[in-house]
Amino acid sequence: MSPARIVFLAALLALGVSCRSGPPPAIDPAFAASVPPGATILAGVHLDRVRASPLYRQLPAAASGFLDSLGQARSVLVASDGVRYLALTTGEVPPGFTALGPGVGGTGSPDWLRAASTRGNTVTNALLAPAGPVAASADIWLAAAGRANLPLSGNGENLNNLLHSTQYATLSVRLTDGVALQVVGLCPGPEPARHLEETVRAFIGIGAGASARQPGISGLLRRIRVTRDGSAVHVVLFAQAAELLTVLKLLGIGS
Repeated sequence: MSPARIVFLAALLALGVSCRSGPPPAIDPAFAASVPPGATILAGVHLDRVRASPLYRQLPAAASGFLDSLGQARSVLVASDGVRYLALTTGEVPPGFTALGPGVGGTGSPDWLRAASTRGNTVTNALLAPAGPVAASADIWLAAAGRANLPLSGNGENLNNLLHSTQYATLSVRLTDGVALQVVGLCPGPEPARHLEETVRAFIGIGAGASARQPGISGLLRRIRVTRDGSAVHVVLFAQAAELLTVLKLLGIGS
C-alpha cells in the first residue's frame, strides 16, 4: 500500500473539519513551493497532535505503521494526481526520505521528487488556496479537486462519485474524545449544490435501510447531518471514540 493511499485513508478517519476563515494557512512554505501543479489531491497530518491522541493506537495497522515509520517528523503532506505522488515531511527526516533542505524530507515519484528538490515548480497548485484554511485548523486534512479519484474501494467508491459533482472538496480532522466528520463540497453553483445535497441524503437513507441488521452502521448513518449554504454542501457526523472502527467500515476502508 502506497504512502499516499495510507495518508488519505487516515484522513478519512475525520475527527473534525472547518471551512470557515481562520488563522493564516498552516501549510509550510517549503511544502507549498514543492507541491506539483498537476496534483489533484493534497492531504496532510500534524503528526505531533495525532501521536498525542488517545485514538492513535486505534488506527488500522497499515495506517499507524506508516505514521510510525515517519519517526520524529512533525508533519507530513502528500500530493497525488492518482498515479504519481510526493510525500514531504518537516522535522527529522525519516529513513528512506531524501533531505530536500533544512528539516525537510521527501519521497515519491522520481519526476515529482526531482522537481521538489530543485524547487522546479514554477506554477502554484490551485488546491493550496482552499487547503490552507482547512490545514490551519486541523490535525489531519484533505483537499481534492472535483475531477480527482480518491484511492478508495468498496463503499468508498461512492465518495468519488460525489466528489465529481464538485469543483473541489475539503475535509479536516481534529482529534478529540470522539469522531466528528465533516466534508465540505463546493459546487459550480446553487443548483448543482441542491442536486448534490439531495443525492447525499438519498445515499444516506438507502444505506441506513440496507444496514438495518447492522445497528452500528445504521445508527451512524442516521446521525449524519447534511446542510447546504449557497454552492457549498456540508456533511457532518459525530461518533464516539469506540465507534472509530465502525466509521472506517462505513467508509469502506475498515477490516
